[in-house]
Amino acid sequence: MTKTILSIQSHVAFGYVGNRAAVFPLQRMGFDVIAINTVQFSNHTGYGSWTGDIHSPEHIGKILDGVAQRVGKIDALLSGYLGDPLISDAIINATDRFEIKTWLCDPVMGDIGRGFFVNENIPDFFKNKAAHHARVMTPNQFELNALTGMTIHTIEDAR
Repeated sequence: MTKTILSIQSHVAFGYVGNRAAVFPLQRMGFDVIAINTVQFSNHTGYGSWTGDIHSPEHIGKILDGVAQRVGKIDALLSGYLGDPLISDAIINATDRFEIKTWLCDPVMGDIGRGFFVNENIPDFFKNKAAHHARVMTPNQFELNALTGMTIHTIEDAR
């Protein structure tokens, strides 16, 4: 039986991050992927300039309502770039609504040399909510520092 993954993260027209990077490989691995885009940007924000929109929490909620009318069971959740910190509530609610047992959370917040590049309220969600609900988190070194309050220099520090 095919497993269904709900992927709530960014979408870019140029480049491969967020859902643009995740959906196709997951489908090739045999998963059914329901992609909900938190933003629609021209390109990754790392290029310095971009255009596009951040989808509102209401928009994400409406999409989830429509998905709930069509899909009974979702096996896993993959989340990434949020855009709006209030989308975090929709993600937490989705884990309950769809009885999702496995949540892989990529706590996209920033990077070494760039610092934080998200809304100032988003790191608090990852640290105080997502870290307690997600089964797996995949922070980069900068994000791990922010989540733990430690400066990670070595593998041993990370452990």
